[in-house]
Amino acid sequence: MLLNRLKEKWAARKANSKTIDPVKRAKVLRIVQKFIPILSILLFIVGIAWLLILPYDGYNKQTYISENALLPGQANLDYGFNDIRTAEDYRDKLVDIQDKDSETRAKFIHQEFRRTGFVSSIQHFEVKGREPKQGVNAFAINRAPRSDGKEALVLSASWKSRTGEYNTNGIASLLSLAKLFKRNVYWAKDVILLVTDEGTLGTQAWLDAYHGTTDEFDSVVMPRSGAVQGVVNLDFPGTQDYETMGIFFEGVNGQLPNLDLINTIVAVATRTHPPIRTTLHNTVKNPFEHHAYGNYLGSLNHLLQSMKYLVLGHPSSDSGLYLRYTIDAVTIHGIVGSEHLGQLFGFNRIGRLVESTFRSLNNLLEHFHQSFFFYLLPQPSRYVSISQYMPPVILFACALIFQSLALYYLGTKPVEPEKTDVTTAYSLGKRHISFAFTVLTITHVAGIAIFNLMQPSFGWKYLSQFTETEAITMQYSTSSVIALSTVILCVLWINKRPSVEHDGTILKSLCLAASALVIATVSLLNFTLGIATAILIVVPYSFIRPSSNAVWKLVQSAVLLALSPIGLLYVFSFATGLPQVEIISTLMLDYQISSS
Repeated sequence: MLLNRLKEKWAARKANSKTIDPVKRAKVLRIVQKFIPILSILLFIVGIAWLLILPYDGYNKQTYISENALLPGQANLDYGFNDIRTAEDYRDKLVDIQDKDSETRAKFIHQEFRRTGFVSSIQHFEVKGREPKQGVNAFAINRAPRSDGKEALVLSASWKSRTGEYNTNGIASLLSLAKLFKRNVYWAKDVILLVTDEGTLGTQAWLDAYHGTTDEFDSVVMPRSGAVQGVVNLDFPGTQDYETMGIFFEGVNGQLPNLDLINTIVAVATRTHPPIRTTLHNTVKNPFEHHAYGNYLGSLNHLLQSMKYLVLGHPSSDSGLYLRYTIDAVTIHGIVGSEHLGQLFGFNRIGRLVESTFRSLNNLLEHFHQSFFFYLLPQPSRYVSISQYMPPVILFACALIFQSLALYYLGTKPVEPEKTDVTTAYSLGKRHISFAFTVLTITHVAGIAIFNLMQPSFGWKYLSQFTETEAITMQYSTSSVIALSTVILCVLWINKRPSVEHDGTILKSLCLAASALVIATVSLLNFTLGIATAILIVVPYSFIRPSSNAVWKLVQSAVLLALSPIGLLYVFSFATGLPQVEIISTLMLDYQISSS
């Protein structure tokens, strides 16, 4: 009954409604068609402005400890004068042996661990490749007397610092802390002490062997503990004191540790007496300190430094590799300076900082989970949450989606009034989608071929008779030929067999939609990479369109070539001054280490 009455009422309203004027409708659609690109540019500008506002203190927040059990800086510390003397003795011994071979150095660390009373072992590893790289790690486990060994913490240090010097003070601090950890019985988690060789290669080799993800280390009897809850990596190069402590936290492909781990280290450094100056990465001095907006520009500088590591997908330190195994890890780095001599710190404050941090991590009742895993840091004590930095990505994606929909439903030709009395919601004209999908399929197949051709293993198997530089040059040159040939053949095919189905408008519409999908999806995993992609393509893609002008065609082709992987490699090589072969070699090594 009620349904029939509603139907009658709807029919009467429809009968009384005014018919849509086709001329006015066509005029409105022409306006939409004309101003959609302008709207896209406005969305792009708003997105950029949003990003630039984030470093301002009014639009980010003060960090805080979410996990109440951590209680940073609340424990009584035991690291004292005798431990400082121990670290100094170790420093003198390390200076004598650090220039020797990896085996000698690892045996020294192994023997010191054994003397302290740890379960210790040496791990020989080899990284496969054209020229296999070998190294030796030394590690030990302090078994917690009050637990079942199902959870562990890691204190690590590499023989080489990120500065290229020997990590003398870092390893000396680790060895002195090992003795401190051994003589105390309050540990609820095992503590793994790790000294790695060959930087990230040694770290990845130990992680693979510890988690049993490879069978390359069958000859090594791996002492094991439980699931690793947190990692602090020490990087204190040389034998001098330090002015500032830098924090490196970026992992592989944009992964980040739980913010509570960083907050704990910063809180402990702040509460140490006297406090330790902290910074992000190795930026000691604000280059805009005397500027009217110095605080804002300094925060922006920190943010851009962090985004640089995230967009490249390269870990900023050895600790970044742990994040692939869902292990929260941070590197603390000693920065040498001479401007604040009254704030210099050495073994005493390094040891007390690490001890206090591990005492806090020892309180954890479960894995880090309460704080943020997605954030940006404009300052060590301020953060930007995902809810604040994701809207620009949505704006960039919408800028492309709106254009894609306008091209698909309205095209590029002026919309004319419909001659029929029946007004349709949208055009019923046939859209030649098969052409666009054919071109996209061809280009994706070529991309898969290039991806497999650029694999490090391809050069080892099929180009072993050439040197590494020659093999990389051949792989890159062949990939460039495949990419350019694919584009040229598609253009020749379209020009040689002209057809009404060769609709470039639909092809551009699908490309814009695919680009928006990539930006939105990638930004969930690596926000900075999504932002960088959007900044590069939104504006050029908005203005590139079919043209009969030869000069404009040439300009558009040059822009698209510059935005391609080949073009970006040339631009990056020119900006950094690095040879292209060296850049590709680094990318291949990163892929082999962190993506295998």
